[in-house]
Amino acid sequence: MTTPSDSSKPESPGITREMLKNWRVASLARERDGAEASIASEDQLLESRRLVIADDADVSDFWVFGYGSLIYNPIIEHSHRAIASIYGYHRRFCLWTKIGRGSPDCPGLVLSLDRGGSCKGVAFRLNPQNAIAELDLLWRREMMTMAYRPRLISLHTDIGLKRGLAFVANPTRPAYAQPMPFEATVEVVAHAAGFNGPCREYLYDTVKGMQACGIRDHQLEKLAAAVQQRLASH
Repeated sequence: MTTPSDSSKPESPGITREMLKNWRVASLARERDGAEASIASEDQLLESRRLVIADDADVSDFWVFGYGSLIYNPIIEHSHRAIASIYGYHRRFCLWTKIGRGSPDCPGLVLSLDRGGSCKGVAFRLNPQNAIAELDLLWRREMMTMAYRPRLISLHTDIGLKRGLAFVANPTRPAYAQPMPFEATVEVVAHAAGFNGPCREYLYDTVKGMQACGIRDHQLEKLAAAVQQRLASH
């Protein structure tokens, strides 16, 4: 079932529309990572988006798939949202971050879509009138370091098959995290933090956001419980 929604107000603190519009997120990233920061320029982001979705593309019924922070803090304006499943990818903490949820000295991990399996998340239908502008805003959020690979995918919803966009892991990028022991992931998520807050809060907010939508991810719930236990033991 889809439900009308007003996404102009984020559901939790963190990155905001204004921070993306005025490039504050990129500034914070550069401050955090210093001279080593590799932040995409506006021209690079625009070129990247146009390679996937042209300025004159048909966006009359276009959706964006959220599987992590987009679920609880979508930011992008949209007319409807729906529970959706995709196939060929699964949700995993497989991207290193030294900025938003980590630091150069203590990198964090964030979610992406890795190859294989399936994933249930939330799809957002963009308003055709401003879809391209919202996609450009989304590119500033997700493609700042070019760690993701934007992909057009099929979204399976209870109102039928929809065409949409998802940001999947790019194994060729240095930020890609190979599979690691569960306890190693627990340690990273428990202690890393960046300008956008602790890595563990990102995990907790994602789990709560999914549960609020009726989505259960037992691996993420197991990780959240292990992180809480790890912190309680110190």
